[in-house]
Formats: sequence, structure tokens, C-alpha cells
Amino acid sequence: MGRRRRQTAAQLTALGGGQWHLAGDLTLAAVGELAAERPTPGDDAQAVLDLGDVRQPSSAGVALLLEWQAALRAADADLVLRNVPPAMERLAALANVDALLGLGELRQSPQDTATPDGDGNGV
Repeated sequence: MGRRRRQTAAQLTALGGGQWHLAGDLTLAAVGELAAERPTPGDDAQAVLDLGDVRQPSSAGVALLLEWQAALRAADADLVLRNVPPAMERLAALANVDALLGLGELRQSPQDTATPDGDGNGV
């Protein structure tokens, strides 16, 4: 028997109501194929993109997310990212675009905003 080949091409799938799923290897070649596609928002003017099944993120993938975000903002909508792989978060942080993608907000915990006295109000 031959080995089953793992599907590696990135695929963008509409789940309905502005919910989207991106899976596969988000390489430069895959980004080139995905460039013509774009998540569209639901009635709440948000396109929610689940990245939990992205196996191989890249800086090209981060650039694609920024492009999609800009296009959605031009249409008065938002791109909301869910289940962002840690490697993609690191790439975005390295490029100093994590805040633009809303990733800093995802990582921030109550401890991050606490003051030295521990109560968060600075007094």
C-alpha cells in the first residue's frame, strides 16, 4: 500500500454568516492562489476567520491577512481572527503587525494589565 499524501494546499472555506475557515500550509505558493479569494462579512459586518488548521504559516500568510483586513475595512467591515497558530503570532509580532491584526489583544491577560500592587488600578 502507498502512503496517503497529506493535503497541503491552503483552502478557504465559507461556513456561513460571515464565518470562515482557513486550513493547510499557508506558503508563498498557497498565498498566491488565495489572493483572489477573500472572506466576506456577515450581517454584523465581521468576517470571522478560524486559523486553527493552518499548519505552516509564513510571512506571506501574514501579508495576506493584512490585505484581507484592508479590503474589509474599505468596505466598513472587520476581520476577526480566531485560533491563530503560535508560529503565525510570532511572525506577526516579528514584523510588528500583531497589533494591526488584533493579535496583541488575543494574548493580553488580566495579569498583563495589573499594576505592581496587583489590583490593576495603580493605587
